[in-house]
Amino acid sequence: MKTLQEFLCNNNLKDPEDIDALLETAEITRQLICDGKYSDIDELLNYTIENKYFEAFTWIMDILQEEFEKEENHGLKDFTCFIGNSISDFNEFIQRLQIDFNAENNDFETTLDNHGEIQSFFNILTYKTCYKNIFLITAENFDLKDNDFIQYKLLFTRNKENK
Repeated sequence: MKTLQEFLCNNNLKDPEDIDALLETAEITRQLICDGKYSDIDELLNYTIENKYFEAFTWIMDILQEEFEKEENHGLKDFTCFIGNSISDFNEFIQRLQIDFNAENNDFETTLDNHGEIQSFFNILTYKTCYKNIFLITAENFDLKDNDFIQYKLLFTRNKENK
């Protein structure tokens, strides 16, 4: 089997109808799950998002959801995929995930300065997706220096209370 780096360098995911490339993506995803290589799964998901390979992204998400639905654990543990501060094709991304924009959970975290005063805070929203065990998390940062930004994450969890 190819390593993840070989696959990422030599894939044909530009063509969303190339079934061989999608099958190879599925094989690599299953191997990464089996090996418990969560950082590589994160890298693979980010690669598909950054390059707008949304057909492959959907296949990977379907496989991850299948693993969570299996009765036996198969070693797949809860994990988070850090996507970053921007998504190149946000509309396609949210369409593929079928985001329910009624936030399921809303939390906030504060960051204090040296004097114990609030320097910034994160408004953290958790959204359901079309996948029972996969959630989109947005963390909107607001600070005193107008360095506002949003961080995106995907949460993969067997137990909804782990959010």
